[in-house]
Amino acid sequence: MARPLSTAALDAARRVLDDVDQCTDPVATARLLPPEVYTGEDFWEFEKEAIFGREWLCVGHVSEIPEPGDQLPLTILDEPIVILRDLSGDVRVMSAVCQHRGQPLFGGLAGEGRDAASPCLNSRRMVCPYHNWQFALDGRLVAAPSMTETVPVKQLRETIRLPQIRHEIFHGLILINFDDDAQPLGSSLARIDEELSTFGLDDLVALPAQVFPNQQWNWKIHHDNALEPYHTSYVHRGVHEAAPAKNARFYDFHEGDGQVMHPTYLLDENAGLASTDGKRTTAIIPGLTDEQRRRVMFASIPPMLFSILQPTFVQLAMIHPTGPGSMDLRRVNLYPKSAVEEPGFHEAYERFTERKALAIHQDAVTTAALQQGLRSRYAPRGPLSWMESNIPQLNQWLIERYRKALTHDV
Repeated sequence: MARPLSTAALDAARRVLDDVDQCTDPVATARLLPPEVYTGEDFWEFEKEAIFGREWLCVGHVSEIPEPGDQLPLTILDEPIVILRDLSGDVRVMSAVCQHRGQPLFGGLAGEGRDAASPCLNSRRMVCPYHNWQFALDGRLVAAPSMTETVPVKQLRETIRLPQIRHEIFHGLILINFDDDAQPLGSSLARIDEELSTFGLDDLVALPAQVFPNQQWNWKIHHDNALEPYHTSYVHRGVHEAAPAKNARFYDFHEGDGQVMHPTYLLDENAGLASTDGKRTTAIIPGLTDEQRRRVMFASIPPMLFSILQPTFVQLAMIHPTGPGSMDLRRVNLYPKSAVEEPGFHEAYERFTERKALAIHQDAVTTAALQQGLRSRYAPRGPLSWMESNIPQLNQWLIERYRKALTHDV
C-alpha cells in the first residue's frame, strides 16, 4: 500500500532526476549520482516509497526456518514482520502487528532480549505480549481473552487475521513485496538465476546470523563498495589477495535487469577469500561448473541483498536501511550440509569468521568516512576506474525506478 509523499520529497526527486546526465554512461564517461541521493532526508522519504515500498526485498533464506512452527521475526523499515513455516511445512510471511491495538507480537516483555541475530522461535501460535491475543501460523485469530462481553470471539475469528505479505522464494531466498500490484520476479533475475542453478542454494544450511546494527552509511554506498573491486587492493591488503582486483570481469547491463553482478577470478582453485592462509578451508559445493570453481561472484539483488558466491559457500548480506545515512546489516553464511557435518568444520569456520571480521571492519571504516565526505559541499561526481564498472549499472537500476515512481506519484 503506497503512502502519499510530501511536496518536499517529490521536489527532492525532481531535483535529483534533473541532474543525472551521464550517470548511466559507460564507465569511461560515467558520473556519480548527486550526493543528495546518499544524504538527503527528503530524498530518503521519496526513496522509501519509490524503492522499498515497490521492489522485491530479500529478507532471509528458507533454512533459517527449517522446521514447522519456526518463526523468524524481523523489522523491515519500521515494519514488524514474521517469516515462518506453518504446520504443513509451507513458508509464510505476514505482519507481526497484533490486530487488536497494534502491539508488535514479538515486542515488549515476550520479545525482550531478541534481535535479528537470535535463532528462530518455535511454537504453534503467536501470542501478543500485551493482551494475550493469539494467532495461528496461518495468521487466523484463535484466542482473545475477555472479549466475549464486547464482541463474541467466534465473530472476531471470522473477521480478524494477520495481514499476509506477498512473497516469492527464489533459489531458497525469501523475497517480499509490500506492493500487491508489483510484477513477479520473473525474467529480471535471469542472469543470477542461471548462476545459482548449480549452487543448490535451496538445500544449503544457514549458519547463525551475524548482525551489525547502526552502520553509518547509505544503503547504496554498501552496494557500490561491495560490488567494485577497485578498493580491495588497498583497503583489504592482506585479506583479498586470493581474488585480486586485476582479475575482475564485468558484464553488460540492460534495461530491466534486476541484478548487478560481476566475477573476480581466483589465483587458483584452492584459493579462498579471508582464509587464514589464502587457501579454501572447506570442500567445494557439489555441482559447480569448472568456471564457477575458479571465481568469486559478487552479486546484488537491490535494494536489500548483496551476496558473495564462493566455490565453498554463499554469503548473504541483507541490508536494512534506517535512514539516509544509516542501516543495520544482517549476514548469513550458507554451506552444504555435508560440509557442516565434517569433523573440524566449526573450528575452521570460527577461524574464518575471525579473519573475515578484519575485512568487515575495514569496509565499515571506509564507508562511514565516505558517507561523511558525501555531505561535503566539495563532494565529487567522478571520474571512475574501469574496476568501478558496476557503479553506473546500479545507477541505471535506481534511475529507472526513481523515474517510474515519480511519474506514478505526480
